[in-house]
Amino acid sequence: MGSASASASGPLSVGVVTIATNRYLDYWHEMALSADTFLFRGREVVLHVFTDRAADARAMAGDFSNIHVNPVTIDALRWPEATLLRYEVFDAHRGEIDQSLLMHLDADMLLVDDVGSELRPEDWAGGMALVRHPGFRRPEGRLGASLYAHHPVLAAKDGVRMLRDGGLGTWETDPLVRAFVPRRLRRTYVCGGAWFGLAAPFQDMVDELAVRTRSDLNEGRIALWHDESHLNWFAAHHPTALLGSEYCFAPGFANLSDLSPRIIAVDKADDRTR
Repeated sequence: MGSASASASGPLSVGVVTIATNRYLDYWHEMALSADTFLFRGREVVLHVFTDRAADARAMAGDFSNIHVNPVTIDALRWPEATLLRYEVFDAHRGEIDQSLLMHLDADMLLVDDVGSELRPEDWAGGMALVRHPGFRRPEGRLGASLYAHHPVLAAKDGVRMLRDGGLGTWETDPLVRAFVPRRLRRTYVCGGAWFGLAAPFQDMVDELAVRTRSDLNEGRIALWHDESHLNWFAAHHPTALLGSEYCFAPGFANLSDLSPRIIAVDKADDRTR
């Protein structure tokens, strides 16, 4: 395993973890093709795909020139288990993931520009980098004022959310759920589709959220937005770096029009921009 202080400009191996059961392996194949072109060029990149179609994933690996594939067999997961249990799945197989920089990408993502050389993992607070949720990202200054001027309904909705919730986002508001974020900590809402970290802090976060998610389930409770709600609890209570919404971009939305996407969500765009 590489040093935890490895940077994008130094020796680095990259592992990407994704759950892709049932038809989502086909989405993953498209994502993997784009990663083969754009993800950490010149570095060792391993895609760890957790799937019930391991033989198909091995066959798909022949389509890639620059990345390696590690299919991990799991049971077929349907909604919401595929999102709700992802931390538990990754934690159970942590021994198979030994790269120095780790990423999570949803199966239904596409890389459309280079991702890697611009990142500075050595500067990430807590060794983690989360992505601002595209649905709740607002440009600042004149661009922000122009957005609200041209979209008064959005301005009104944002005002209501701020007064009601204390910050833009779909926060877990049930204090009995372990993903609950107190109003005073509802600052920047992050998305569950893409997140990054150095190996040790990444695995520590996965372990912590796996325990919290399972504890909720054992008590008959499920967070509002499943894994994403728990990720926002983590972001509210731990230091992390924040990456822009270009790393989980949703095409066609006015609040993102000034960004140049690097990773886009090609399926369930309504979830990304709710």
